[in-house]
Amino acid sequence: MKYGIGDTCYVIEDDMVKRARVSAKKDGQYFVQFVGSCGALAVPEDEIYHTPEEAEAGMNKNRSIRRPVEYL
Repeated sequence: MKYGIGDTCYVIEDDMVKRARVSAKKDGQYFVQFVGSCGALAVPEDEIYHTPEEAEAGMNKNRSIRRPVEYL
């Protein structure tokens, strides 16, 4: 298990790096809660990071991929 419940991690949301806390794991998805807000988000393991620097590098890597929404 890469992250445990209660671990702090970083997630890319709306092209911003946000700090979050792991609240659960199920079927390869981590449920993370952004620090300072309510609700949870299901994120695959390869889209959460240990440090803000790793998240920044991941954000730059993912920018070359065009999402279907960009074609509208």
